[in-house]
Amino acid sequence: MKRTRRTVTRTPPLPAAADFAGRVAVVTGGSDGLGRDLVAALVALGAEVFFCGKTRAKGLAVAEALGPRAHFITADLRRPSAARAFVKQAAAFNGRIDFLVNNAAIDPRIEFARATVADFDQLIAVNLRPFFVVAQAALPALRRGTGRAIVNVATTNYLLGLAPFTLYNASKSGIIGFTRSLARELGPRGIRVNTVSPGWIMTEKQRREHASPRDRVELVQAQALKFLLTAEHVTPLTLFLLSRSAAGITGQNVVVDGGKFMQ
Repeated sequence: MKRTRRTVTRTPPLPAAADFAGRVAVVTGGSDGLGRDLVAALVALGAEVFFCGKTRAKGLAVAEALGPRAHFITADLRRPSAARAFVKQAAAFNGRIDFLVNNAAIDPRIEFARATVADFDQLIAVNLRPFFVVAQAALPALRRGTGRAIVNVATTNYLLGLAPFTLYNASKSGIIGFTRSLARELGPRGIRVNTVSPGWIMTEKQRREHASPRDRVELVQAQALKFLLTAEHVTPLTLFLLSRSAAGITGQNVVVDGGKFMQ
């Protein structure tokens, strides 16, 4: 009887502690929201996580709650010197950085007719310029690292053209172009760069300040998936893109929005 030879397809390993244990991860804006959830997940997987924020008391409280592998550094990323100092402290831990997640952002609602140049400059200074400054400062340590992966956090807001977010969307959409070009430039050095673009994620701040009960109902109606998204729906994707399972993925923008339809 003739036997049929089966073809065995090798499946890459799923993201696991082995990808992160003992590694050094740098996360901007890790004191609350998406950043805090990611920092907690990385710490739980055994990584040494360096995260920054402007409010010292809040950051230290998060670090204390998460344990000794969570390292908070006060840094105002609007100041390039402070951004570079933050990266330098992280790299000094053991001489390398394995993962970088550019996450820090602000999302003010500013009517275009009332917007000022100072408003625009503020959004660029927080939402876009630090991605360049931090990534460039981290580059020597990333070259010495093992993971060699950068994830930049953007948004789907600019795809929908929502108002009053014109200035915000200008700052966040620039992340997409930054990621694609940087991925091409750093690829030959073995460093991957990808973007995660969340939709409207129900963080504590969004629930408290912006997402009214009516907003939440309308959001679910507009999504293919009929539930509100939280940070727990974004963190696993970010971990995947940092991990060895995504070793062949770079220059991509992955959307997490529950299948929200264009209106």
